Amino acid sequence: MQKVLEQLVALQELDTRLDELISKLGDLPETVKTLEIQIDNEKEQNEVRKRSIEENAELARGKNIIVEEENAKIGRYKDQLYLVTTNKEYDALNSQIEFSENEVRDAKSIIEQAGEEQERLKEALVEADKNISDMIKKLEESKVSLEKTEEEIESEKSKLEKDRKILAAEIPRNYMSTYRRVRRARSGLAVVPMLRDACGGCHNRLIPQKRVDIYKRNKVITCDFCGRFLYAVPSELEEK
Repeated sequence: MQKVLEQLVALQELDTRLDELISKLGDLPETVKTLEIQIDNEKEQNEVRKRSIEENAELARGKNIIVEEENAKIGRYKDQLYLVTTNKEYDALNSQIEFSENEVRDAKSIIEQAGEEQERLKEALVEADKNISDMIKKLEESKVSLEKTEEEIESEKSKLEKDRKILAAEIPRNYMSTYRRVRRARSGLAVVPMLRDACGGCHNRLIPQKRVDIYKRNKVITCDFCGRFLYAVPSELEEK
């Protein structure tokens, strides 16, 4: 059992060091991933804006044609007013004039709205292009930092992972299963020393029998409160 305990302690030391190396990367991997997604989304939005600008321009062109056509009709109708001989013909022409004027008014309103929308879209496009440029610059900087940090830790990380794989294969499966479960639940710390008769993880005081077993090192002991594996540090062994 002493060998298993020593293996668990060694495994925890390896995992702790691996955690430290990974923490050096900080939020750089997530930053790179997030920026890439944001840039793609902004580019997609820009394509939508560009299509909307084209559609609004086409709409405005169509409405301008309608304005020209209806104004031409109004001019002809007004000229015809001087030639009519009956009230019925006069009223009919006025109705046509009124209809064309409404068409012109509606078309101009749409043209104005399209123009306002065009301005908004163009401003958004310019702002988005600036944001994309800024994000690309930040992405490049983050990638350089990430690559540099990964290069710094890769050699040690590879060696630790190799050592860990060998060590984990030697530890009985039931202990490895408990180790993985506790490590996930306890912020990466599954094996801790006993300090002043208490668990070095949760700091709860251990019962006398457990303390004796830990000092003897003839059993693999876990904390009743947090489930962590416990071992005696050399200084406490010497005192005993």
